[in-house]
Amino acid sequence: RALDFIAQLPEVDFQQAVSIGLTKRGIAHELEKEFHVLYRGTRVGRYFCDLWVEDKVVVELKVAPEITNRHRMQTLSYLRVTGADVGLLANFGPEVQIERYAHFYARRRPDFRWQARPPADSDLLYPELVGRLYECLHRVHYELGPGFWHNVYRRAVQAELNERNIQVSFVREIPVYYEGQYLSSKECRLLIVEDGVIVAAFAVRQMTDAFETRMRRYLAYFDKKLGLMANFHGERLDIRPVRVGEETTENRNTR
Repeated sequence: RALDFIAQLPEVDFQQAVSIGLTKRGIAHELEKEFHVLYRGTRVGRYFCDLWVEDKVVVELKVAPEITNRHRMQTLSYLRVTGADVGLLANFGPEVQIERYAHFYARRRPDFRWQARPPADSDLLYPELVGRLYECLHRVHYELGPGFWHNVYRRAVQAELNERNIQVSFVREIPVYYEGQYLSSKECRLLIVEDGVIVAAFAVRQMTDAFETRMRRYLAYFDKKLGLMANFHGERLDIRPVRVGEETTENRNTR
């Protein structure tokens, strides 16, 4: 309540304030407790919760105009990862909002179903392989939901491809040369599938034109013709194909 007169403090300040309140009330808790994220039995990354209370409640803190469905999906994702009995979603926006979710609610969802369908772009290369890739990417988004770091989704995609016996190799970095002389290495963190399609898995608020430009450069470097950019940030998975020689979205929209 002492913070009511201060608008738009960062989440970390509210995290510390809640921690102070819990401590004064003798309620055991941890800040940024680490949990391993598993996908098909494979450890694919880590998750650090805002507050872990008495080994049974995971608390997710937000500072936003209002609670969104994405916030709710994140909280359910964290419930599944932590195995907590209860998840609390608290938003310190214009008005304080608190929502409570029981663990069984996070598990109560329909089974994943995928209906094979042709890509929206009928000229897309490797239609059979691309269809399988779309299914794999959507399965990862279904299992994990939004709210994790890039590397979690990338490793989960790799685990899903391995599970389906789809050949995949991970490229962490590429060397940079000038006139035959090595300069340095540049991080790329890409998946190359069946030696034909480059997959970039990440979680960002918005895919800008720069993402397409960068993917096109990777295609040229690896001498591939098709790349798939998969953004796991939102409520829905956003997959965008990029082909060699194709104009960027920005250029197409400014004609």
